[in-house]
Amino acid sequence: MQRDTEQIESSGIVLDAPTDRPNEGLPIGNGRMGTLVWTALSSLEFQLNRVDVFAVNRNAAGEHFSATGATTDYCGTCARLSIDCGNEPFRPSPDFRQALSLHSARCAVDGRGVRAECWVAAEDDILVVTITDDRETPLPIDVTLMLWREPEVRSGAHVATLSFRHSGDRIGVVQTLAEADHYCSSAVVVACPEADAQVVDTGGRLHVLRLPPVRGTRTILVASAASQIEDAEATANRILTACGTPDALSVVAERHARWWRDFWARTSVDISSLDGRGERAARDRLLFLYHMASSSRGPYPPKWNGSIFTTGGDDRAWGSQFWLWTTEMLYWPLHAADAGDLAEPFFSLYRNALPAMETAARQRWDAEGIFVPETMPFDGPTELPASLVEGYRERFLYNPRSAAVSTQVAAWSRYDWHLEASTSRGEWTPDGYSWISHLTSSGAELAVHAWWRYRCSGDREWLRRCAYPLLRGVAEFYCSICRRGEDGCWHIHGTNAHEDFWGVSDSIMDLAAIRGAVPLAICAAERLKIDAALCVKWREFLRELASYPMGDDPRARALTGGVLADDAWAAGYLGAVDGSKNPEDVQLAPIFPFEDWTLETKDPSLDAVARRTLELAPRHRRVLSGEELNTAIRSPIAVVRAGAAEDLPAMLEYYRAAFKPQTNGFSFFEGATAHSIEHLGLLTMMVQEALLQSVAPRPGEPETIRVFPAWPRTWDVSFRLLARGGFVVAATMRDGCVAEVEIESRFGEECRLRNPWPAACRVEHEDGEVVARAAAAEVVVFETRPGSRYRLHG
Repeated sequence: MQRDTEQIESSGIVLDAPTDRPNEGLPIGNGRMGTLVWTALSSLEFQLNRVDVFAVNRNAAGEHFSATGATTDYCGTCARLSIDCGNEPFRPSPDFRQALSLHSARCAVDGRGVRAECWVAAEDDILVVTITDDRETPLPIDVTLMLWREPEVRSGAHVATLSFRHSGDRIGVVQTLAEADHYCSSAVVVACPEADAQVVDTGGRLHVLRLPPVRGTRTILVASAASQIEDAEATANRILTACGTPDALSVVAERHARWWRDFWARTSVDISSLDGRGERAARDRLLFLYHMASSSRGPYPPKWNGSIFTTGGDDRAWGSQFWLWTTEMLYWPLHAADAGDLAEPFFSLYRNALPAMETAARQRWDAEGIFVPETMPFDGPTELPASLVEGYRERFLYNPRSAAVSTQVAAWSRYDWHLEASTSRGEWTPDGYSWISHLTSSGAELAVHAWWRYRCSGDREWLRRCAYPLLRGVAEFYCSICRRGEDGCWHIHGTNAHEDFWGVSDSIMDLAAIRGAVPLAICAAERLKIDAALCVKWREFLRELASYPMGDDPRARALTGGVLADDAWAAGYLGAVDGSKNPEDVQLAPIFPFEDWTLETKDPSLDAVARRTLELAPRHRRVLSGEELNTAIRSPIAVVRAGAAEDLPAMLEYYRAAFKPQTNGFSFFEGATAHSIEHLGLLTMMVQEALLQSVAPRPGEPETIRVFPAWPRTWDVSFRLLARGGFVVAATMRDGCVAEVEIESRFGEECRLRNPWPAACRVEHEDGEVVARAAAAEVVVFETRPGSRYRLHG
């Protein structure tokens, strides 16, 4: 435990000079509210953001985000705050130091004669800033709230207002965002209890709370709240009042310290390498977990583009809608890190949208089940008026290339990104298909991910309430849109192989999605003892599903760029559009995320095809040659899943460099106002999957645990991670040899673990009883008891 604490403390961020740009500041947050902390010459700077503030909902009349024009598609911002200490204490100098402790989630800033500490309370929606003025002649401190847009902005039916509040020793700013059936209110209130603060400026675009000059320490409290039902101002004031005494603030600080201490105690990865690359990989993992714990504990997930750490007012490239591809990468690694609770906002977003996704399947695809658009508003896909459905389908479903779009359909399709992408034509989309228009595999990605969450948590009620409705909806959707061919098999036509190939037939992405998700739907239904008739139908559907396209098929060769080799999987068969549009190595989809081939599969012919496809993955190979990335492709995860141990250091090195990460963990690969930690999710996933895999031979079968399946022998490591089935696995490798393995069973499931030693092994219960034995490389199977520990001996 002491070693883990030291590792986390040493992984903090230290800046020896002020940042050049606000979005290079240091992040603090509690999963609901957050801010970057940056400095000007005399001041500490903040922008308070929240996960639950949205300017519009799915029924907005305006356009979605566009880089070329104004939009109402924004979210998050609640206040701009500046704390001016006077006389430029934070100018570049040997005295300057800004440091973020990941362990305590506190940001310290040292300047000439002035010190500050900032933290967002883990359990309370309040930012705490302490300022210590040690200057011989102290100066007043001005705490300023500023407007970041005009007090009232109207755009069609959309109305956004900002208004100041001041009362006694408090100042505040209240925001309202309203259009049609949407309403959102946010409030930020600032006070400095027991400091004789005065409101000295209440004019124009700012309000100033002045603290008199005093040597010593003052504490500034900044509370925030948001609501889509009522005014948030009263809530923010209640929070501030409740935390405003020294005793109350002491309790807040204790709760904050306890939450972070408990969070960091969940799992660990400690790496030693000769060149320091292993230690950097472990630090990137810690930074990723810190970001997620700071941003993903609210009613909605953080936006991948800027999170709750934007700094430019409402500026946020790519707007407020949610992309599954960019968001899920933030959540995949959390389960092995025993932080699945941080994924609840992500799954809640989609669970709450289930009715809207059922409507979208019916209206857009004339299908049963659910349709999960790759991109959707926070409250789900837009519902079209019944009178427009046939006109929309004519354009989207029946005749994308040439069907006209009525002005009414066009008007209803302006905001919902999928509706717009599936009805508009542009320079890059003349054939009626675009990057996300006919992309159908997102729902399966989500549903399979939900199964992983269930298998790690063991929460059967969550399976019933969230995972199974997603799996069932996806299975029914695919059964609806597939068509039986002359060969008697089920085929799928006119869908995208993600964003890579458009309008193809038998997209490998969709065929892998079906083989990955439908068996899990069957497994879930059987566990819940429901939908027996559907299970019969789904099994028959799987038996008669078309095979994956292969490179030696002339139909696959007709699709430019879709074939890697005769003996490798192909992207699909040429349909409406030729060529690759956004290279993503989609041929690897059966390996990850859909797990139709794993190290446990043991099918020689399938093994050969999978490994041949991995060997040739073109985008992955280009990254390993130094190419930068504009998206977090899944290829390196698939390679790690295949056990490429000695390639891991180079892969981590090249993929990290491809995103040009900043000191604070963000990358600007999607734009200056869309900074993201997507790359940290990718790197963390690679490290954790190299240490521990718990996958089945085929979807729906029992998982087998492997320790160090893709770990380089030159890196010593100890880890404690969570496997599916609720097994906490702790293991150590030294000098290329597995030294020890211990398993804690949370739920008492049967444990299946592949012997990691080149000789026989035995499994002992913590009381010394031998419960199982296995030969070299074989799977050892043993019953477990909830809460018991088991040690493997080689």
